[in-house]
Amino acid sequence: MILVTDSINPDQSSKGPRIRVIGAGLPRCATSSLRAALEMPNVGYFPCMHMAHVTPHSSRSQMIVDAMLEEDRHNRRKLLHKIFDGYEATTDFPGCWFIDDLMDMYPDAPLILNQRHGGGAAWFKSFQGSLGFFQTWTYYLLCFPIKSDRLHWTMHQIARRRSVEKFGVGLSPEFYDVYQDFVQLEAEKRGRRVLIWRAGDGWGPLCQFLDKEVPKDEPFPWVNDSATMTTVKKVLMMRGILSWAAILGGAYTAWRYGPQLAGVLSSKMGHMLGNTARFS
Repeated sequence: MILVTDSINPDQSSKGPRIRVIGAGLPRCATSSLRAALEMPNVGYFPCMHMAHVTPHSSRSQMIVDAMLEEDRHNRRKLLHKIFDGYEATTDFPGCWFIDDLMDMYPDAPLILNQRHGGGAAWFKSFQGSLGFFQTWTYYLLCFPIKSDRLHWTMHQIARRRSVEKFGVGLSPEFYDVYQDFVQLEAEKRGRRVLIWRAGDGWGPLCQFLDKEVPKDEPFPWVNDSATMTTVKKVLMMRGILSWAAILGGAYTAWRYGPQLAGVLSSKMGHMLGNTARFS
C-alpha cells in the first residue's frame, strides 16, 4: 500500500542524471494518475519518484528533510541526487518542492505542469481534506513511535514554515496560482517547454509531448487518491496505536514483574556461581 510499504529500489550505482520526465504539479493534481501513466511499459518511465516512494523509508525521508533545510545550493543538490538518481521520472512531492533545482539538475527532462480543475480553491480544499491530517499534532503524537511517520510530519511542518520564504505565499488557495506562475517563470528562464496537463486530458497531449505512441486498448490509469488516502490514514493510525500498545505493555511488564524476574535471575546466577566454585 502506498505511503506504508514500498518495494521499489532502483539501481543508483551510477549516481548520474537519470530523470527523463519531470511532473511539476502539486500534490492533489492527479500526481498518482500521472505517475501510473508514466510507469506503464509502453510509456517507459519506470520507476517514477513520488511521495509513495518516500514515506516508507526513514533514511530517504531524513535526506529530504535535510535538503529542505539546506541553504547551500551545491550541498542541497548533492542530497537531491541521492534521492532522485535511479528514477526515470518524478511527480508529486518531493519533486514539486525542489522544482527549480530539478530543472537545473536534469536539463533535458521535459516538464509537465499537471493542474487541477477548479483552481486554487478546489486544490486547497482537496489538499486539506486528504493531506491536512498529516500536518496535525494528532498524527505526530499517535504515530510518534514510527520514525518514518515522525519525519513525514516534519516535512509538512517545514513546508508550512518555509513556503512564504520559497514561493512568496503560505499554504492557502492563493498558493496554487503562485506556484503555477513560479514553475512557468523558472521554465521560461531556462528556455524549457512546459506541457499544461489537467485531469481528463488523458493520453493524447501527454504522449504527443513525450513523443510516444498513444497506448492502444489501454485506458488512462486514473487513480482514486482520495479513497487511497483514507485507507492509508486508517492503517497508519492503527500502526501507531499498536506501537504505543507494545511500548506501554512492555513498560508495564517491566514495572510489574521486573523485580521478581530480577530476583529469580539473581538467585539462579548465585546458584551457578556457587556450583562453579565448588568444582574448581
